[in-house]
Amino acid sequence: MSLNKHLRKVIAPYFRESNGITKILAGLEHASVGERAWPVRLGRTDVRIGIRCDYGKLFEEKGKQFRWVHVQANKGAEQNTLRRLAQKNSHAVLGSIKMDVKINMGQEDFIGELEKILGGL
Repeated sequence: MSLNKHLRKVIAPYFRESNGITKILAGLEHASVGERAWPVRLGRTDVRIGIRCDYGKLFEEKGKQFRWVHVQANKGAEQNTLRRLAQKNSHAVLGSIKMDVKINMGQEDFIGELEKILGGL
């Protein structure tokens, strides 16, 4: 399955079902750098979904506070492209999403950002 199809058929539906945006927003202000934001660390989920989102650093820009959320591939991913990328370097950041700590990003906006990142691979 192509990466774009995998996003539409597997990642996005699971993100919606698991309330992914709620989990990510819950840790925006206080999570440790490198802490997993989504999905919860489970072997079968990591294999099926193929990506994870980890919290990056907090930073200030024009008086507003932001945090990076880094997208990384999982080593045992079912999806071929993600598996190959993770086997090269499972800590490599595929892309980062800049999130305003005070203004909640919507679920579909976050999925759109994932689409931009994964579509560029």
